[in-house]
Amino acid sequence: MSRTALYISDNGTIKWEHGGKLYCLHIQRDSDPENPRNWEGDDTRLTTMACWHRRYNLGDTEVTKGLTPEDFWEKLVEENVSDAEMAEAAMAGRFPHIRISESAEKEGLVTISWLSESGKVVIEELTPRDAIADAIRHDISTEDCLILMEPHAEWMPIWIYEHSGITISCGDRAGQYADRWDSGQLGFIVMLKKKAMKDLVEYVLDEKGERIPDGKRGYKTRPLTEETWRARAIEVMKDEVETYDQFLTGEVFGFTLYEADPVEDDETPDWEETDSCWGFFGDDLLTNGILDHVGHGLQEAIAADNYEQGEAVLHTAPWYEF
Repeated sequence: MSRTALYISDNGTIKWEHGGKLYCLHIQRDSDPENPRNWEGDDTRLTTMACWHRRYNLGDTEVTKGLTPEDFWEKLVEENVSDAEMAEAAMAGRFPHIRISESAEKEGLVTISWLSESGKVVIEELTPRDAIADAIRHDISTEDCLILMEPHAEWMPIWIYEHSGITISCGDRAGQYADRWDSGQLGFIVMLKKKAMKDLVEYVLDEKGERIPDGKRGYKTRPLTEETWRARAIEVMKDEVETYDQFLTGEVFGFTLYEADPVEDDETPDWEETDSCWGFFGDDLLTNGILDHVGHGLQEAIAADNYEQGEAVLHTAPWYEF
């Protein structure tokens, strides 16, 4: 039987036989999982998760501390966009509220016009051509920042749904994240192009669209290109938001592994604890990493549908105070 998923839950069990031994995997929810945004430091993270919430500190809090969303995008522009790029964008008319024209008064000067929403000129200023960026830098809007950052980054909005807890998603706003009362935009997840090109690769896929093993417990890859880096960045951002959502919703698990000798049908095995580990994100046993850690033929037993899935029975003993 070929499975595409095997979902687990708190206090679930999986029993199987291998090599003349009985095994029981007792799965429990991890009550104190590590925040995945702390797995790597600010300088080594692949993405930036910029979130703003009135009651919770979410995402990469050290990045957004003291910043409004507008400040955040202005900071990204300051760190990634050159003066020449900003001036070129302004000269090309890419900012709706700014117009620049050659000065008729003096060579080497330009006229910068700031426009109202209706398109009327509010302020005009003569500026040297090489000082355009300095003149407009503090007047660009968040929409202007997005225009400037487009060649340098890929990003998606993060949506939050709050109802007896919180859960998040990114990309298109759909389902519960479009609820008019209990949902809204939490922030953005951003990946810089230079980070993607440096630290990511593209997986080589076969005719079925599946990754091709490289014979070294990995998969065949190739460097990203101008045509492929955005799609790969989106994959990574979706994965990181999903992992963070699993942390927020408590979908993190651990296990205790027990081993016993075979017994007759009417006997109870004498189970002995042999291993335990915590911090596995996601409720799909086939993808959350538990299988790789457990060993002892569990993967083979699941592939052959030769296992028993159940729930642990908790026994309590009375407490007597003397």
